[in-house]
Amino acid sequence: MFDFLFKKKKLNNSAHDLFSEVIAQSRLPAFYTDLNVEDSLDGRFDLMSLHMTMLLYKLDQHNQVEKVKKLKRMLQEIMFDNLDLTVREIGVGDLGVGKKIKTMAEAFYGRMMTYQNALESEDMAQMSDALKRNLYREKNVEDKILNGMLKYVFDQWRGITSQDIESIISGKIIFMKPEIN
Repeated sequence: MFDFLFKKKKLNNSAHDLFSEVIAQSRLPAFYTDLNVEDSLDGRFDLMSLHMTMLLYKLDQHNQVEKVKKLKRMLQEIMFDNLDLTVREIGVGDLGVGKKIKTMAEAFYGRMMTYQNALESEDMAQMSDALKRNLYREKNVEDKILNGMLKYVFDQWRGITSQDIESIISGKIIFMKPEIN
């Protein structure tokens, strides 16, 4: 009789597990040391956005599965709850939180559309421009570093899209480690 509650809790746990993996991946020191992403709230937000984009893209490929739609919604709710908490922790007052979250949501969805378009078309130039604009905030980036990040993004995307959807629904995702050659 209460089986639907157990299923919802299990899916919610999966969403939390997936989001935790996204955050853990986004905080790997190699991004900040080897790939020159700025270790700041903006840099972390952009790495989280990039990894969430790849995960949500994978889920979009299986959107016909009812659990996937719910998982995707839960993931996005968890992400924005986390952003809300982060904004409050850095001292934004109650009146400013909503405006800041709205700005971050617009930034996230804008990045997501750009990244997904570049990934779908495997357009290295479009992804390069997006990474320079968003991840590197228009700062001068050595070609070696930018090419390393581009390789990472496309390899990571291919790795995520090849993973079993049932494993992802159960909260398990495998991210590769970033490397610069």
